[in-house]
Amino acid sequence: MKTQLKYIGKNISLQVLTDTVKEKGLNRQNTLVLNPQDYNTVVLEQTQMFEEVQPIPLTVNGVLIQKDDNKDIPYGIIGIT
Repeated sequence: MKTQLKYIGKNISLQVLTDTVKEKGLNRQNTLVLNPQDYNTVVLEQTQMFEEVQPIPLTVNGVLIQKDDNKDIPYGIIGIT
């Protein structure tokens, strides 16, 4: 499946990911792919919000959040598959 890129232009957060899932009508068959720096920011935000480390894989409204280990996704952009 081809990856679509969505430019955010600001820090990626859990709220931005939630808004993207709703705006794009994504479901469990989709995946959000993040630059490693953005992914780590979201993991840290989630840890602080819930005061504990959440199980991997991370999800937002049932949509998988995946780290782009190849670094194909630029910082500040969400890949959608």
